[in-house]
Amino acid sequence: MKINKSYVVASAIIASTSILPLGNVEQVDAASKTVTVESRVNFRKGPSKKYASMRKLHKGYKLTYLGKSGRWVKVKYNGKTGYVYDSYVSSVKGSGSNKNESNNNKSSLVSYAKTKLGKPYVWGAQGPNSFDCSGFTYYVVKNKLGKSIPRTSTEQSRYGTYVSKGNLRAGDLVFFDTVGSNNGNVSHAGIYIGNGQFIHASSTQKKVVISSLASGHYSKAFVNGRRL
Repeated sequence: MKINKSYVVASAIIASTSILPLGNVEQVDAASKTVTVESRVNFRKGPSKKYASMRKLHKGYKLTYLGKSGRWVKVKYNGKTGYVYDSYVSSVKGSGSNKNESNNNKSSLVSYAKTKLGKPYVWGAQGPNSFDCSGFTYYVVKNKLGKSIPRTSTEQSRYGTYVSKGNLRAGDLVFFDTVGSNNGNVSHAGIYIGNGQFIHASSTQKKVVISSLASGHYSKAFVNGRRL
């Protein structure tokens, strides 16, 4: 009896795909790796502003995380694959990649920041013996994580990945509107150290101090957090 090899191969392919359909794979990814839109953002065809926007994605939209290209996050939404700028979406949930290494780095960052307690506040200074608020965050991140972040608090507040107040982790940068009625403008920066506290170079206390984020002035002035 002559066997049709093409038929056998085709049957094998059909059998294998019926065991785990593509749709199920996407559902698993969506459940384990998702990001949330934190502010309205363009959903682009490629990882650059040069690529056309397919649509606007609004705050609260859930996206399937597919990877990253520089500052651009590759995601899938409503069956389409595209890119969004990482400043406008939350950090990846459930990816589990390098989690222990990341936690160790952030713990080391906090420990290093605490070695600067009591150093004087000087406007425009960025260490090693005196700091202003964003000079302090800039110095600590550069010297402990090896990353060069923007110098001013306003620019820093747009760098990295958005983190809400309720999801802060030790080592996240925190930003405040300490002038006026907290309309979202950023005028102060610090580093969250856990347990509702953050460390910062305070212009009012004239030195690097630890303050409460859970209550009081800074709780009301909080604008956003950023994860590096």
